[in-house]
Amino acid sequence: MAAAVTLVGAPVTEELFFRGLVFGGFSRWGFWPAALLSGLLFSLVHFDPGSVVPFFAIGVALAWLYQRSGTLWYPILFHFAFNAVSFTILAFG
Repeated sequence: MAAAVTLVGAPVTEELFFRGLVFGGFSRWGFWPAALLSGLLFSLVHFDPGSVVPFFAIGVALAWLYQRSGTLWYPILFHFAFNAVSFTILAFG
């Protein structure tokens, strides 16, 4: 169950919310303000002070990927791959 939530649920719901809603809503301010704000919120909801900077960077990168591709599928796939690597390392590493 944890694998399903981590590998499928989180990428889909988080990308719909952070890139689709938050980034999309603030994109009228321009790419950088929207990407920085959505990246910051993305990092803060993961509740790990040691991961704020890396998750912030990933959030900004995912916003760029969404902006560049024009679809949420690429950020969802990237998020899935990132979680798959992280989950595998935690489970078997």
